[in-house]
Amino acid sequence: MAERTATAERTPMLECRNVTVQFGGLTALGGVDLDVYEGEIVGLIGPNGAGKSTLMECISGFLPVTDGSICFKGDDLLARSTHERAALGIGRTLQSVRLFPYLTVVDNVSVALHRHQQTGMLAHALRLPGARREDARILGRARSIVSMIGLDAFADKFASELSYGTLRLLELGCMLALEPSLLLLDEPASGISQGETEALRPLLLDIQAKTGATILIIEHDMPLITRLSDRIYCLDAGENLSSGTPAEVMADPAVVEAYLGTPKQQKKVKAAPKREPKRKAEAEVLLDVEGIDVFFGKVQVLYGVDFQVRRGERIALLGTNGAGKSTILKASSGLIPTTAGTIRWKGEDVTHANAEDLVRKGLGQVPGGRGLFPTLTVEENLRMGGYVLPDERKLDEEVERVVEYFPWIPDRADQLAGTLSGGEQQQLATARALISRPELLMIDELSLGLAPAVIARLMDIVQRLVKEEGLTVVVVEQQATFALGYTDRAYFLEKGEVRYAGPSAGLTGRDDLLRSVFLAGASAGFAAAGSPA
Repeated sequence: MAERTATAERTPMLECRNVTVQFGGLTALGGVDLDVYEGEIVGLIGPNGAGKSTLMECISGFLPVTDGSICFKGDDLLARSTHERAALGIGRTLQSVRLFPYLTVVDNVSVALHRHQQTGMLAHALRLPGARREDARILGRARSIVSMIGLDAFADKFASELSYGTLRLLELGCMLALEPSLLLLDEPASGISQGETEALRPLLLDIQAKTGATILIIEHDMPLITRLSDRIYCLDAGENLSSGTPAEVMADPAVVEAYLGTPKQQKKVKAAPKREPKRKAEAEVLLDVEGIDVFFGKVQVLYGVDFQVRRGERIALLGTNGAGKSTILKASSGLIPTTAGTIRWKGEDVTHANAEDLVRKGLGQVPGGRGLFPTLTVEENLRMGGYVLPDERKLDEEVERVVEYFPWIPDRADQLAGTLSGGEQQQLATARALISRPELLMIDELSLGLAPAVIARLMDIVQRLVKEEGLTVVVVEQQATFALGYTDRAYFLEKGEVRYAGPSAGLTGRDDLLRSVFLAGASAGFAAAGSPA
């Protein structure tokens, strides 16, 4: 990468100051500052729910800002519409690809190039000479962009014929056709293979060299973003946590803590036994997932995954964003179909069972994002969890049982769920799932957007339920130590495949996973946790 002029001597191309976004009772961004200088590649990292995509939505104009300012080349972006921001030179890719499936690769890029069209619609309708010359220029430019992104071999294929990784490249090509000076890339490596991920860095560097564009990139693949970026910002719980060179940010104890928990929690994991208790290893198998594949359209997100849960276990399901953790829960719960493999509940094949039947059989889930009804009250949301119960009397009994674990609920029964804090919403979602008395409770992203102290309280409640009611628990997490410190076994996923299955504490010794997938300081963090105070 070329040497950069000291940022202190320049004016930022993009300047975010005190950017705040609130959704009801939830603060998604709480006063974020960020600078991007011309010619830089700036990385934006942080755990799930940190506010990364929210900030990008604010910059591109898809979300309103509650407070703060965003300026681009001295221009107040908050006074500009989405299409006006694009005209100023801001281009953005999305987490999900949106293209014209029945146009060719070249035609998709050509559509984007028509933003620069100068001759009028009538001239093109009459095929006047000027219009024909412009069409030829657009076609030539489209083929040049297709070549730049390495898709010459696919130039005349329909988008619907392409693999997901190739579609992501085509989306990038369409954005380049707009000739932006600032590229906003939202998880470009999400959903693509390891080989495609490794090829992405040289491609982005080549694009930057040829176009002179400045890049702000969100990415969970740490080797990619640390080798690509000039500087990195880390967000956590909607606030600035750290910024600097990749080496400085990855060595920052606050960043290690955001991904892996506090030193106290890391010591708890290190002290945990490395072997499974014999009693649990011989217990009844509740959930047995064998060799499942799952596709979302063209995107394969699970590859032959095996996953087993025995009665009384506490299991952590770990991996970065997009690894397939939530997909395992949804497939096991009957919410999405599998294309291969078998799912058994207590030995019964439930691969094609619907979600309601599985709830009745004893499988409960707290969905990612909590899944509450924001315009219903706390009490109404809670009672929604009892739809499988036989009558109101039984529902009243279960509500009384559950609120013993969440004593604040009766005092807030008439409050709208959408006005609760993030921690209260997560507790309410967990309480609702417990109403049906599940034998196995699967919690998707317990820590999403919550402060460490709030997460610790929630985990303590879950521990009580395990001890007092014999609940079996699976916790999906991106934040490793919060899960490992409270569980017996762990599964680690990367790009839809299981890379580790075994005792939770045993994962702390897998430097190849923690270091390469979470962050460079992960192994060092656990090593320090194991050393004398």
